[in-house]
Amino acid sequence: MISDSQKIEIAKRFAELHPTPFAAWTPDDDYESDDDQYLAVYGHLVTGVYGDCYGLNAVYDEEDNLIQEATEFEVAVEQFESKSEDGEVFFFEKTNELTGMRKFIDEHGRDGDW
Repeated sequence: MISDSQKIEIAKRFAELHPTPFAAWTPDDDYESDDDQYLAVYGHLVTGVYGDCYGLNAVYDEEDNLIQEATEFEVAVEQFESKSEDGEVFFFEKTNELTGMRKFIDEHGRDGDW
């Protein structure tokens, strides 16, 4: 599962591509913190609000059923939204962070030093 801190870092990198102030294109809600606002931006980023978000390494079977979810994504940032004259492609990866028993087993080995 991707952590909130990873989502916030992805949203911050995405925001850096835009010349327009962050508050002008983010959801117009009251947020308890800047982190909450970045989490909202991440949510909009992956659901396609800021442009089509393509999962690059998703795996499908012959009948187009999803076998494995993507961990690498890209979103086109159009010229008028970008600091670049030609627009840019924003690439990001989601990495799963182990928690609970999975983290314990990973840290101590399956046979365990416990």
